[in-house]
Amino acid sequence: MNSPNTTNRRRFLKGALALPTLPSLISAAEAKIAAPKRLVCVGTQLGWYKPDFFASNADARLIKPFDKAGLGDQFTTISGLDHKGPTGNGHALVYTLFTGQIPGSVSLDQMVAPKLGADTRYESLQLSAGELRNNAPMSLNSNGIPLPPIIRPSEVFARIFGSSATDLKRQNYLLESGRSMLDEVTGDARRLSTQLGREDKAKLDEYFTSVREVERKLTRRRDWLDKPFAPLEPGFSLPPEENVAEAMMLINEDLMWDMMALAIKNDSCRVFSLTIPLGGAALIMGDHAMSASYHVLSHHGNKKSKVDDLVAVETAHMAGAARFMKALKEARDVDGSSMLDNTTLLIGSAMADAAKHRRVDYPLMVAGGGYQHKRHISCGADNENKNEMACDLYVTVLQKMGFEMDSFSSSQSNLNGELL
Repeated sequence: MNSPNTTNRRRFLKGALALPTLPSLISAAEAKIAAPKRLVCVGTQLGWYKPDFFASNADARLIKPFDKAGLGDQFTTISGLDHKGPTGNGHALVYTLFTGQIPGSVSLDQMVAPKLGADTRYESLQLSAGELRNNAPMSLNSNGIPLPPIIRPSEVFARIFGSSATDLKRQNYLLESGRSMLDEVTGDARRLSTQLGREDKAKLDEYFTSVREVERKLTRRRDWLDKPFAPLEPGFSLPPEENVAEAMMLINEDLMWDMMALAIKNDSCRVFSLTIPLGGAALIMGDHAMSASYHVLSHHGNKKSKVDDLVAVETAHMAGAARFMKALKEARDVDGSSMLDNTTLLIGSAMADAAKHRRVDYPLMVAGGGYQHKRHISCGADNENKNEMACDLYVTVLQKMGFEMDSFSSSQSNLNGELL
């Protein structure tokens, strides 16, 4: 017979499915449930200053935010990896960071999203700390099509914590309209298929597949439309006014980091990408503007004053990542472990050296996720670890998250021996 406390716990959990996980209200039997895996992919369009990025340098300034947050054993930087593909214009190819350089390749986050995000309100969320240049978001779907990111923190906030009843009615209307329209178009296409040859029928099959995918997403939205959103976490609020101008990128980026942590805590979403864009304006840092634009600082010419300002901007990026990681480390997952242990954070850039637009030896970091972290791994032909492909790292990430895959995009091996 159940005790009154056990019954009350179960009744509470059943009535508050959208609440953040509360370990004190989970019974011993329920605690045996495996914690979900999560993936966060973060990329910059302007690279990282590698002398201060790789933890092989004991004085690396970009590593200090993690050490200060007590996370010195929760990350590994990796040198010597890239995509070994055409170099071209570095800015135009930054979107390849999580895809490899195979045309039409899906990005890592979108590869895992259908499985990892199957039970959450959003299968994945694509975010950016500001407007993008060169149409280069980090997320590409299974057809290699870039997915436009959300640039307004207020929109992310509404996705996580809900909108007004009027907005819900509007969403329901759109779902009704979208579904009936799809049904009608599908019927017309099927009637037409009886008059087509083999090649045209093949194209129609592709079309039907696309339609079914849209219908699946519409159904997913309908399933979640009437479910309650998670309550707002005490102490968190948006600024009274929203400004998404380029100069405000660091302020908006901080909000994106915080809201990703909140979305993971209340299990709204488990797969994210965050693009840190090319800033064409002098960024506001604290209460003052930087000496030059983010882009100009990246072309530093090894001038110390410019390098120092660039590293200050990049340190702000890393401070957001460290705050995000600390929030998850301090949060308990459904199995009692730290949420950080079940969340893989990838940080990097396919712009290895923005000063010269070089795309060789990417700055890469894997953090959290329960890996055997070593602070730094040196790869490449001149090192003991002979891996050369950035996608080798992604194979290890996929396997760690439960995907039975031996390859991804342009991978040649994996980093299992180093990280698992």
